[in-house]
Amino acid sequence: MPPPAYRQVGVMIDALNGYGLRILDGIIRYAQQRSDWRISFFDRERKELADLVGTWKGDGIICTATDSRFRDSALERKIPIINVTGRSNDPAFINVIGDDRAAGAAAANFLLDRGFRSFGFIRRRENAIFSTERSRGFTETIAAAGFKAPIFAVSPSGDDELTEWISKLPRPLGISTSGDRQASMAIESCFRLGLRVPEEVAILGTGNYEQLCELCSPTLSSLDIDMARRGFEAAQLLNEIFEGKPRPEQAILVPHAHVVERQSTGAYAFKDNDVVAALRFIRENATRTINVRDVVAATKISRRSLEGRFNKLIGRTLHDEIWKAHFDLATRLLASTDLSLQETAERSGFRTASALVNLFRQRYGQTPKEYRVANRR
Repeated sequence: MPPPAYRQVGVMIDALNGYGLRILDGIIRYAQQRSDWRISFFDRERKELADLVGTWKGDGIICTATDSRFRDSALERKIPIINVTGRSNDPAFINVIGDDRAAGAAAANFLLDRGFRSFGFIRRRENAIFSTERSRGFTETIAAAGFKAPIFAVSPSGDDELTEWISKLPRPLGISTSGDRQASMAIESCFRLGLRVPEEVAILGTGNYEQLCELCSPTLSSLDIDMARRGFEAAQLLNEIFEGKPRPEQAILVPHAHVVERQSTGAYAFKDNDVVAALRFIRENATRTINVRDVVAATKISRRSLEGRFNKLIGRTLHDEIWKAHFDLATRLLASTDLSLQETAERSGFRTASALVNLFRQRYGQTPKEYRVANRR
């Protein structure tokens, strides 16, 4: 029997939040490549969706499946149904979700790199999988570095309890959270306590819900968990299943993107002012070509003294830190923009496209183009 002229794809995504809209962005980007797809978007109440999933005549569904009635109805279907919400990893569905433990580890490393030695993690009170995994990744990484990270489970109305918890933690303090809403609550708690953010308490959210992050005072730094890529990979996987690829037995884990730095993490906790000055200079000048002499000139001590103190505190040489800043910026530009290789090289301190290609291949074992294809958002 010849394949159908088109595939009917149902999209049942909660679009009434910033994350849902970004998932849709990824689905749209993939669907635009498919002339044989016809999309049906259903923006309904949960009860209506639970009824609809059991009766809708189509070839496959991408959804945010959190309702038990929806699950029960979906189990009766013979079509592929892909779940993209991190609240569930139900084997009844094909799950394309975030690598939340890795995201928690990345948040921990971000704060460790800024010199913090006192930590806390704020998670949602309900036991959503993504929240549990992010807290686990954070606390495991902090423990591996030789420190502790107490966890506080906050409810939407738990401001007073959160404020009391923060007041008892040693400072300077680095806090990470399972989501941006919890981080915004932490900023408000610090305001009530008279604590300066980020000088006394640095706060890092997760999700990069841009409107919320920009509304916070100070603005909130956040780990972007790349919802658009999740939507794209879910749509791509659905099409592969249409073409005969077997259903994956385990959840597909989509990696996070990077920390979007704003004001709430703008401080370093190292007590060595010259090392802090060097770090600031390197980060602020990652867009241009700099060398160790330039970094030393931004401090008040000799090169030998700075290199020794920097390596002891950071665990990397000044030279390595400079290149880390260049590569961090280049990877962000490759993943999130359509800049040419030459433009990317110029904006991340590599000067030429050929230098970027050669050095990138040495460091990552792949070309910038290959990296962009694998990590495009």
